[in-house]
Amino acid sequence: MAIQTKQQKRAAFALKQIKNLKDTKKDDKEFHELANFIVGVPNMILSNGLGQTLAFLLTKKDKQKKTFWVIKDWLESDDNSFFTSKSNTEMDFLTQFTTVEQRKYLSMQDETLRLMEWLKRYARAFDDFKE
Repeated sequence: MAIQTKQQKRAAFALKQIKNLKDTKKDDKEFHELANFIVGVPNMILSNGLGQTLAFLLTKKDKQKKTFWVIKDWLESDDNSFFTSKSNTEMDFLTQFTTVEQRKYLSMQDETLRLMEWLKRYARAFDDFKE
């Protein structure tokens, strides 16, 4: 079995997520809107912090909530050691999230930004919508 770098694991996870998101969209325009939203998420995180961004994502509908779940799934994945167990609900995840120490919070924010770079790249690469 080949050993993957953390960057490769992020890229593989992001590609799988984008493929799943693209497959669930009704048309190219709907995926285009999602891709445009994903591109802006890192700026939200940098401006408001990861916690505020996660809370915002949960207050919205489809594309925002799906982005929340992608971030949650990555932070809880076996490739990261941020949480000892996976949460089944948004509330459980946020409860765990709000109890972490500052250093861990900053590491999670950094990791999310690194993941978002791959999500942005793949979202743009597979955005077929032509205006």
